[in-house]
Amino acid sequence: MTRTDGSHPETLPASWYTDDDIYQREVNDVWARNWTVVAREDQLVNAGNFVCDEVAGRPVFVVRAKNGELRAFHNVCRHRAGPVLREAAGHCQRLHCSYHGWTYDFDGGLVMAPGFSKGREFDPDDFHLFRVRVESWNGVVWVCLDDETPGLIEWLGDIAEIAKGFPPAADMAFFDEVVIEGAANWKLYGDNGVEFYHGPFVHTALKDAVEPNGAIAAPHENGKFVGFEVKYAQWGEHSPGPGYWILKFPCVLIHFTTFDFNLEQVTPLGPNRVRLRHWFWFPKEDAAERREACGQIVADWRLTMGEDLDICAEVQRNLEAGMYETGRLSPEKEPGTIFYQSLAREALGSG
Repeated sequence: MTRTDGSHPETLPASWYTDDDIYQREVNDVWARNWTVVAREDQLVNAGNFVCDEVAGRPVFVVRAKNGELRAFHNVCRHRAGPVLREAAGHCQRLHCSYHGWTYDFDGGLVMAPGFSKGREFDPDDFHLFRVRVESWNGVVWVCLDDETPGLIEWLGDIAEIAKGFPPAADMAFFDEVVIEGAANWKLYGDNGVEFYHGPFVHTALKDAVEPNGAIAAPHENGKFVGFEVKYAQWGEHSPGPGYWILKFPCVLIHFTTFDFNLEQVTPLGPNRVRLRHWFWFPKEDAAERREACGQIVADWRLTMGEDLDICAEVQRNLEAGMYETGRLSPEKEPGTIFYQSLAREALGSG
């Protein structure tokens, strides 16, 4: 039960950021039941293009079928659980397990099993690859392991409407990807990402790019996310104008401006480790002609991600040290964190 003094809610307990049993519950009850970004649409233009990833600890892949639709499956051969695809991304003519040669079509149907003859004891129709739900939105491809989870657009809630006020990724050119890992619990990174209370103390480039009091958190029930209407100052050579930052539970960050679009998928790797994958899109004419300026924005975001991970890693060490149990949150400065932690409690069926 969460205790409060009537105005300053209590934080999640330290054990929620360190305990392996809680982490295993989160993998199954949170990450397996929500949508996760696994690829960009431009990686999957042609039939046979594929991307592999891991969702809630399960290896999965997405492939473009011959009819133009996306298909997603667990990356597990139905013979003896070998990987159907071993490269992170690429192109194939068929889905071919390199362990024993079982081969599947892009719809997941078994078409060849060396050493097996179709008969009463072996029917290829019984060995279809395990399907995964897949949808695309705004230039990115999402998968979900749970059949009961709402469809992607319903799951996004108000985010889909907010996106209409900004240029779509389809009108932009993909520019760069940044992938880094850090020693922090995923919720710790989320707690940090839904407040700008820490901005003036932690960030160097970002604090100067945002006007004073230019990023105020607003919780959204429809879509379960925290949004920030952002007022940018000059950012390098650009004045991006108004923007909107989003941290969607469990932990995907979406950033819109009139100048660019970028998105960051957070992936938990354990109770005290996390991976960040951040994609950047810029206007097609600017991405080519102003490559240096666009590159500086990516570099500034890389710096910001590193600063967030560094402070979160220090907090993680303190949580694991055992002195701290809980703290208090400020409704004035941390309304996003209060809401975000309530979503974590709700997802795990606690208070």
